[in-house]
Amino acid sequence: MPRNSSCPRPLTLALAVACALAAMPVYSQTTLETTTIVDMQSVKRLAPSNKTYDQEPAVASAEAIEGSPETELIMTGDAEIRRPGTMIKADRLTYTQSNGEVTAQGNASISRDGAIFRTPQLRYQLTDKTGQAEQVDYEYAPMRLRGEASCARFLPFEQTELENSLITTCKKGDNSWWIEIEKLTLDEYEQIGYGRNAVLKLGGVPVIGTPWFTFPMTPERKSGFLIPSFGMSSSRGFELQTPYYFNIAPNYDYTLTPHVMSKRGVLLGNNLRWLNQYFETSVTLNYMPDDKEYEDERYGASIQLKGSFKGLSYGIDYKRVSDNDFISDFSNSVRDDTEDVLTQNYWLHYGQKYWSAHLTVNKNQTIDIHTDKPYEKVPEFTWRGYVADFQGFEFKTTLQATRFEHPTKISGDRFVFDQSVAYPIRSAGWFVTPKARVVGTSYDLERAYTRGASLTPGVTVPVFSVDSGLIFDREVRVFDLPMMQTLEPRLFYSYTPYRDQSDIPVFDSSLAEMNFAQLFNEDTWIGYDRFNEANQLSASVTTRFIDDRDGYEWFRASIGERVYFNDYRIGSNGKRQALKTQKSDLLASIGAHLTRSLQASVYTQWSHERNKTDRLVAGVRYQPRPMSTIGLFYRYNWEPDRQSEDYIKQVDLSLQWPLSDKWYVLARQNYSLYKRKFIESLLGLEYHADCWTMRVVAQRYTDDNEEAQSNFFIQLELNGLGSLGSSPMNELQRSIQGYQPRSTVLTDPTRMGPYDYYY
Repeated sequence: MPRNSSCPRPLTLALAVACALAAMPVYSQTTLETTTIVDMQSVKRLAPSNKTYDQEPAVASAEAIEGSPETELIMTGDAEIRRPGTMIKADRLTYTQSNGEVTAQGNASISRDGAIFRTPQLRYQLTDKTGQAEQVDYEYAPMRLRGEASCARFLPFEQTELENSLITTCKKGDNSWWIEIEKLTLDEYEQIGYGRNAVLKLGGVPVIGTPWFTFPMTPERKSGFLIPSFGMSSSRGFELQTPYYFNIAPNYDYTLTPHVMSKRGVLLGNNLRWLNQYFETSVTLNYMPDDKEYEDERYGASIQLKGSFKGLSYGIDYKRVSDNDFISDFSNSVRDDTEDVLTQNYWLHYGQKYWSAHLTVNKNQTIDIHTDKPYEKVPEFTWRGYVADFQGFEFKTTLQATRFEHPTKISGDRFVFDQSVAYPIRSAGWFVTPKARVVGTSYDLERAYTRGASLTPGVTVPVFSVDSGLIFDREVRVFDLPMMQTLEPRLFYSYTPYRDQSDIPVFDSSLAEMNFAQLFNEDTWIGYDRFNEANQLSASVTTRFIDDRDGYEWFRASIGERVYFNDYRIGSNGKRQALKTQKSDLLASIGAHLTRSLQASVYTQWSHERNKTDRLVAGVRYQPRPMSTIGLFYRYNWEPDRQSEDYIKQVDLSLQWPLSDKWYVLARQNYSLYKRKFIESLLGLEYHADCWTMRVVAQRYTDDNEEAQSNFFIQLELNGLGSLGSSPMNELQRSIQGYQPRSTVLTDPTRMGPYDYYY
């Protein structure tokens, strides 16, 4: 075609190019646009096809064309050749018929197997999908990766080799961090990348290097080393964890984590996960052959299982350690350090519309010498029936049989029958619910609870209660805002006659903590071993101010109290004890939103018996925007029947606050006014860049043995790749109320089809 010929339309030119590309079927642009859209994320990988590549369809277009169809074809002006899985663009494309080679010059790019490569020029064989380019910029959209390479070689079977490569997830023009890799291989068929001689650089400064590594190119799991973590603690010294992940099968995997501690030795972490249609389970074993400080082997084990099958659900929650100090010695969490009893539970549950059955075995390991070991239930069977509305009545039935065992206390069996019937009457502005209940318990003990008492004691207790309330509301204006104010008085009467329980042991019952919910509960004891003598009336009043425009609750205040008409109560020994006052503690709470960002709250519990405040929690929290929060709280709790260690008088300050648009300060200071020392101190800094985040956090706290423990966390998050160092996230979210990490979740790239993945 003459050089000065007029420029045909792309569709016309595509038909002309079809004559030159006689070995390859060519579809017009119109055909391409009407093909089925393919969801690239849901396509399952298949083995390479046996058919030759020259049987695949192709589409070509350009603004101008020169040359002979029998020898060489030259396309210029927005030139483009497409075929499934490959698209080549350039200012100038040259196609040679004899060997099927395409030469691209000027703003050349090739989209191939999930990645796009840009280069001044490239050579590519359409027949076998091989080629080479130099001075390449590339992007891999599924992982938001981009990079550079001095040389790119395109190999058969969806492989690409890059030499002297740089990769990063930062935006173009931002080189805050990158990884220099001597040789990088991207295997699209296996969906995995291989790298040799890699160095991570932050701001141009080398941070860490490795002679060899692999990484998955999709969310699918792959065997290999995971990102290592490291940190410092006062009890363990310098720590390094290098986990290796085994992707054994699609439904089960195994992770081995050697945990090296300079002061302790090596702790071998093992985690096996298994998933099928009937259950999912996780088995963990942390084993240290020889602890340098403890001078003995140590271990911690955990089994978590839950599943279901045709209405039957089941589970295991099992924890065990070699000694009482294992968790405090090897955990970075204050929450773990306060765990006194490890559960070892097994359960089965079956439910229907009106009833359910539950079988459990509850064993335990007590790891705090100051904690009384709970009874073990070996086993406990519970049957519950419930009918919500039968001619307006509500029926509840509980049948329970339990075997209680303890190494030092009385063991025995307990049988429970609990039947109640209520008749709720509700209207728009009021409700009344009368309720009658009968509870019977029977015991079979190995030895008598008191001298001369029966080995088969029992008790039957009738209970009667009436719950009632009113709801008033009116329209008001507060600070010129339209609001609805409510007034909600509530009365609850409960009667339980006296029953002697002095020959019955306490297996799993405890006195309920007084709060607003407990005011309207007929049971002062939790469990079936004790039933309080009651003739009492509870009263409370609540008022709320609600924004008429959007339902936002600006203010809530409540006050409540219980009045006793009887003179006695049942003590933990099952005998009558004289009441020292005819009133319960006075409860009051206030919650106010001073603005949409500033909240204040107060909860107090006043004891008539001691004529003083037993409990007080007051605080303010300011959160004007995400990732900006300050909280200041005062906590006071005095329990005369417990040890002095349970006396709480603390000031708690926590914050996450921006120092600039990228720097954030993190802090928590929990100070005991009673012990005159800090219970926990945490101080850290966060730096948020567009493609990475750095956290440095120091923590010091007092454990259950009143010994100071220190942890140091340093974490580098590389968006899209993972993190290095030790993560403080659990401690930050526990310590700082309202703490929010910067979201690094990336949305899927827009998908248009197999050709237009990037355009």
